Amino acid sequence: MPEGRKMSRRGWCASLAAAVAGMTMLASPHASAQQGPAGPEDLVRQFTAAMAERNADRIAGLYAERAVLMMPEGPVAAGRDQIRAVYARNFASADTKMTLAQARIDGGEDTAVMLWVWNVEIGQPGREPVRRRVRSMVHVKKTPAGWQIFADMYQVLPAG
Repeated sequence: MPEGRKMSRRGWCASLAAAVAGMTMLASPHASAQQGPAGPEDLVRQFTAAMAERNADRIAGLYAERAVLMMPEGPVAAGRDQIRAVYARNFASADTKMTLAQARIDGGEDTAVMLWVWNVEIGQPGREPVRRRVRSMVHVKKTPAGWQIFADMYQVLPAG
């Protein structure tokens, strides 16, 4: 602004607002970082997309740091790193396709239980794919980082 000219009230307010916004961004270096899922429905969408991408890192990122994954045919995976390893191993060992058939959500403002039903097809070289229907009960909580999975217990449903 040229020397000797006064700033209008509107200009002064706009400058102040811009300065405050700039200071807020400097004070919060993670303000522009992507937050986790905004709600249970968003968590379901993100999990489904990560499964379609076969992205073990993205899936593991939806679990809390100390989450547990309980599988009927294997040991309990405790913690995000072990959960990531389970998904990475499953994706590497077979051409697995999972399609979400149903998602039911019951919960409140900061916690929920979800029931997911998946149709699974496991491709094996030289053989017919194995088809399964899997049910998973998932306990989720709202955290400062967004909604996260704290416990995931699944079972293979009987054929029929």
